[in-house]
Amino acid sequence: MKSSNQLSLFHASLLEFLLTAKQGLMTVARDYDLTSLQAITLVLIDSNNPKPMNAFQKLYSCDASNITGIVDGIEEKGLVIRSELPGDRRVKVILLTPKGAKLQKILASSFMEVDHVILKNLTKQELATFQSIIIKLSMQNLTK
Repeated sequence: MKSSNQLSLFHASLLEFLLTAKQGLMTVARDYDLTSLQAITLVLIDSNNPKPMNAFQKLYSCDASNITGIVDGIEEKGLVIRSELPGDRRVKVILLTPKGAKLQKILASSFMEVDHVILKNLTKQELATFQSIIIKLSMQNLTK
């Protein structure tokens, strides 16, 4: 078991890393007149596998009105549309418009540039291991 000093160093380092990543994402979002959550939502939309709006509510740990506000903002910019889930008209999914799909590619590329900057001190092997761990943890959380 790790000592409390090692745990403190781990948590402090993790928080600093996450905050640095968040700052990079916020900068990219501002460049396109978006909030960070609007930009992240755009990047996470998969037109081949549309997610219901409540999936974003769970992911962001917020209430439905927050997601509605996020989607309202990107819908007003012409980046997404809401559609009914085939088979259940009560469930709304978010779909990219052509303009939104174009911006999604730009944002994803910009996010990768942020990743490159904050992960630049990792070797290729360390980067592969880090990515593998993050994907594993993400999949674990998605299945809850």
